[in-house]
Amino acid sequence: MTRAAVAVLAAGFAFGPVAVTAPSAEQVPAAPPYKLMRSLQILQDQIAYGDKAAHAMQLRLTKLVDEGFRSLDRTQKMSERDARALLSYSMVGGNPETLEELLHSIGERDDELVRLALAVLIFQKGAAKTAASRLQNVDPERAGGLFGASLALVRGLVTEDDGEARVDFDTARVLAPGTLIEEAALRRLMTIHKRRQDPVSFLRVASRYARRYIGSPYALQFAEEFIAGVVAMDGWMDRAVLKEVLDFMPPQYREAIMLRLMRAATVDGKIDLVDHIAASRRQENPASATPVRDDNLRDERRALYEKIAKITSKNVREVAGELSAVDEEALSEGDRELLRAVLAVAGMLTDRDAVIPPPRYVPPGAKLLPTESESIFTSAERDPGPLMQDFDGFVSGTRDALNDIDSLLEEIQ
Repeated sequence: MTRAAVAVLAAGFAFGPVAVTAPSAEQVPAAPPYKLMRSLQILQDQIAYGDKAAHAMQLRLTKLVDEGFRSLDRTQKMSERDARALLSYSMVGGNPETLEELLHSIGERDDELVRLALAVLIFQKGAAKTAASRLQNVDPERAGGLFGASLALVRGLVTEDDGEARVDFDTARVLAPGTLIEEAALRRLMTIHKRRQDPVSFLRVASRYARRYIGSPYALQFAEEFIAGVVAMDGWMDRAVLKEVLDFMPPQYREAIMLRLMRAATVDGKIDLVDHIAASRRQENPASATPVRDDNLRDERRALYEKIAKITSKNVREVAGELSAVDEEALSEGDRELLRAVLAVAGMLTDRDAVIPPPRYVPPGAKLLPTESESIFTSAERDPGPLMQDFDGFVSGTRDALNDIDSLLEEIQ
């Protein structure tokens, strides 16, 4: 039995028959709210590890937790345990109306918990700068545990300074290892390290995430940040460490990440990175890898990216011929647009009198459905724009030209 199931069963024993349905006004939970909140935290930790059953149960248990707080006697001062639990509940996405209604039950205006509650409520209302100011002198380490970790995470979210936010996110993950709080902190640390152009710290954080939280429902955000960071910092990133991070991922997930890395590197003109990833894939022992669905699609995508990345002004005619032989039916719609755009530009470079075929028409506001293998990159469709005079620039770093090509794609996350 998973910890998630234990958490819900514990809540069920506390509530009796109320545990399977959201309680009505006449069905008041008997368990103290702080115990209900702990059950929710256990459930959320299982969500971070990819427990789908826990994810499905979260909404139901959240309703029970909310009802537990609302059932408190508002004429009495709330116990410190319940007050801290209420703030924890509010910091992980709880109903802001619940905190607002119970604010006067926490204590007097000058009480520390009341000041914290006001800051958290302001955070829930979306006033990040004001919340950051009110949380400036808070000491998450002194608060300790999950409560302190939640405070550190919230302050990191509202802090504009990357250095201060990094300290808070590191504090959050140290205080709450193996939890959804750490999972969230790691994702945000990757963004900071990418922005600060710190590949060592970026890969260290990515490695921890890959080892622990690939099953998280929020892992798509990790994938987006990981791919963007690897492509952006490729020039000074240790590729041996990058390979170690990829090796921690399950085979199917690693395959998808490497394909998307190849695509992103292709569009960004990082020829050497595309070749490196392709070579790494060839070195893997296929007998030890888990079979992947849609092998034809994946093989055609790999071939497409590798061929595009190798085009130069000297071999454009030869590679364009190879690209013309690519099976479009085996590609996603977005990759078909990329292929057609590249062939159009290649055609103009080899034959100045050729006519560029127009991109596929998409009515204004219309969107394409994503295929199973497409989920990360999105762009708007528009005309190809002016031709590049030097095709070497297209494949070796002219970002504006690459963006003109990539803007033809229509891929929905």
